[in-house]
Amino acid sequence: MLQVSGFIPRSLIVAGLSWMFSAQADGIYSPGGWPTLHQDAGNRRAVDVRVLNRNYQRWHRLSGATVLTVPTTSPDGQTIYATTALGANNSNLHAYSINGDLLWQSSPWQNANDSVDPCAFLSSPIIDTVGDIYISDCNQLFAFKPDGVVKWVIELPAVQAEDWRAAGDHPVNALTTAAFTAEGDILGVTNFGDVIIVDRQTGDILNQPYRLPGLIPPYSTIQPLPDSLFGNGMMDPNFREWAWQLIFGGNMRSANTPAVAASGRLFVVGSGSRKGMGALYGLDLVAGEQSLTITEAFITEIGLGSGSSPALSPAEHQAYVSDEEGWLYGINTEAGSIDWKVQTKATAGAAGVGSDGTVYALQAYAPAVVAVSPAGAILWQSDFSVLAKRLPSSWLLGEPVAVGNGNPTITADAILVPVIYGYEVSLFGRRFAVPVDSTVAAIDKATGKAMADIVSLPDDSSGITAVLADGTIVSSLGAATTSALSPLKFIVDRLLPGELTMLSAVGGVQVAIPQ
Repeated sequence: MLQVSGFIPRSLIVAGLSWMFSAQADGIYSPGGWPTLHQDAGNRRAVDVRVLNRNYQRWHRLSGATVLTVPTTSPDGQTIYATTALGANNSNLHAYSINGDLLWQSSPWQNANDSVDPCAFLSSPIIDTVGDIYISDCNQLFAFKPDGVVKWVIELPAVQAEDWRAAGDHPVNALTTAAFTAEGDILGVTNFGDVIIVDRQTGDILNQPYRLPGLIPPYSTIQPLPDSLFGNGMMDPNFREWAWQLIFGGNMRSANTPAVAASGRLFVVGSGSRKGMGALYGLDLVAGEQSLTITEAFITEIGLGSGSSPALSPAEHQAYVSDEEGWLYGINTEAGSIDWKVQTKATAGAAGVGSDGTVYALQAYAPAVVAVSPAGAILWQSDFSVLAKRLPSSWLLGEPVAVGNGNPTITADAILVPVIYGYEVSLFGRRFAVPVDSTVAAIDKATGKAMADIVSLPDDSSGITAVLADGTIVSSLGAATTSALSPLKFIVDRLLPGELTMLSAVGGVQVAIPQ
């Protein structure tokens, strides 16, 4: 059955370093369960929480808006923060109680210089230990207090002459989720490669200007921008092209979230200095009398595709990145040498890393998830042949398929991955998977066999699944697949077997609370 679907110079890390991110342990990140896009400073997306054999009660909010980055949580785990890309006169940062009550929203935006604009939707808010919230939009970085009061706002580095004007007159040089440094400041890498270090108390920029030295990559043509993508008001249409290029790593130097090691070294994936190549940058912060200087510890060339956020091994001796050709790399974090690389079908997206060092990556046009050992050997590719039989065979469309629809999350007893079930259809010279059902599914860690659908989703996720300390599952509903295919729904519904219909684009956020 086919599954279709990517401050001082650093010293050696001491043996026995905990695999859980040290920044949270040191009291910088919120302890509320999911304080940043990939859960920890090393971008590992691994939690010691069990999810199997539990019953869940679900709620759904922000219907009608695409939510592509996972919501994050307050220190007590009782508030979640989600971002959207709604047009002028709408809010794009939303705070909900864990039970679904709207607590507050950012003020509606009108222009590039007031409130949170649509670029926020490709950035998860990061939360510190006292509950303050930090979020970028197209050209500003905001700090909010837990009650929604603005703490400070600063301008991000300006677009330069060589940079693409992504949204007409609206300046765009956004962060793709910030991070906290080992010292507790805010680290941001803009679309065009400007690296900033910001005092989280005052908003002061602490470093001398630094821009990644890579070339601006070409406009991505891996997938043409569907006319209906995020349509019908799901996002401001003026920012669709910017979002599409960011997702595929086109026209911008950096499209990912940096990782931060306990030693203080920063890891950023971006475009390389040679045409058609990407790079992993190892950066150090060196303190001077007046400011910080960013120095390059190493620049390691990889294939093109800067959308892969680097993930660190439990001991932080390796960083894992993938490129758009499916190569998955294990790179030495001290020297920058490539310890290994293995050919997979991994997307240029962030891998997850378990506490035993196993690396898990989403794949495209292949089994949904691939597991790779810390030494670079493929352990398994996922098998959804049993779960896909929830749908009937079709004499016209054949056997049902399972499609990985978001990056994997590692829990204590399973690998969770958003999946859409449906059928392959060929129309107008193109072949694609039609989504009929959407779930968060559990995969056996040892074998790769899909074990169970944990919770149903009302739309495709297109994102990351957060798992909180009590087992609550938080899902972004990006609606990328459903909105892109929506013009074909009338035709496709008549091809599907029985009374099955294609999923509609609804977007929003779903929270599933264990009972």
